[in-house]
Amino acid sequence: MRWYASIRNRVGPLDLDVEMETTSLVAALVGPNGSGKTTILRTLAGARNPAEGRIVIGDRVLFDSSTSVRVEPEDRQVGYVPQGYGLFPHLTALDNVAFGLKRAGKSSRDRRPRA
Repeated sequence: MRWYASIRNRVGPLDLDVEMETTSLVAALVGPNGSGKTTILRTLAGARNPAEGRIVIGDRVLFDSSTSVRVEPEDRQVGYVPQGYGLFPHLTALDNVAFGLKRAGKSSRDRRPRA
């Protein structure tokens, strides 16, 4: 599935102007502290609105400032795992992801390789 985002926003002293596209269902966003990673992820998930831009997943437009489209966060089917240990702090990051796969009904044999 293809997803595309072009977002512009001002966050404190940071002018954020991002364009990205991928066909992967899972993506990682890396960069130095304060570079806007969390803001980008929160924007993709719908927890924050960009000043302008467009976010598309597959054929579905989730946000488009030019046409006033804004799909609510709960209807986006998008999530992100924050840097903090928000799930189970006693588990590794891999085990936290595997736990979600367990809840999704995946077999124990398939969970860790997929995680």
